[in-house]
Amino acid sequence: MKFLYQYTRLSDVQLVGRRKAIGYYAYANHLEPPCVIPVPEEELEAISEELISRGMEVYYDLSTEDRGHQAEIAELCKQLPPRLYCRKLRPSYHLTPWHVMEVYAVDPGAIEGLLLSNSEFLHGYPPTAEAFVDLVRSVWVEETNPLGKMITMAFGCRLY
Repeated sequence: MKFLYQYTRLSDVQLVGRRKAIGYYAYANHLEPPCVIPVPEEELEAISEELISRGMEVYYDLSTEDRGHQAEIAELCKQLPPRLYCRKLRPSYHLTPWHVMEVYAVDPGAIEGLLLSNSEFLHGYPPTAEAFVDLVRSVWVEETNPLGKMITMAFGCRLY
């Protein structure tokens, strides 16, 4: 659950377009730290407006029903190589089990550049910012997988 805990700082979305290509913040008013720190909706709206004014895209993940590209995600998962775990070959991905409200901020130019330059790891998956957000909020891809390494790189500060 590295992404859930490592990147649940509000600054993670505020740095998108400056030092990061993608960031997310998990928020909810009914959960307590250390899992999620509640943030007033007005503050999230102000941050979203500022990001949009800089040309970034903002996606709110309120439920699993509002996620698109699920057929493409299922097809991509079929093509991911298995990994050896406890002496058995197992899938190198799993569907995300948590249902936490999240906001994603994306620099579409940086993400789409990363996706296009690493298209062999996408196995035909759409190289768009929106599709990438749907992928990372729907599926956990192991970091040992080349696609998982690309996702980790996208969330890091190395693209800038």
